[in-house]
Amino acid sequence: MRPSPALLNATKRKIPVPLEMYPLFAAIGVAVVSASFFTYRHFAYNKELRLWKNADLSNLDKVLNEHKDEE
Repeated sequence: MRPSPALLNATKRKIPVPLEMYPLFAAIGVAVVSASFFTYRHFAYNKELRLWKNADLSNLDKVLNEHKDEE
């Protein structure tokens, strides 16, 4: 028994996505990947941003010592 073309087409497309949407999906994917990359780079390599307690990178001692020297 041969399946009808209507049944073949019904089994092919589960989720209807127009062909015109593929460039939009690609652009959104590129935007998400680049935003993730630049956010990671900012958090990983910015010396002024303190995410953990690290006394070596803190400017607090320097500011307090300058204030004591002025008095």
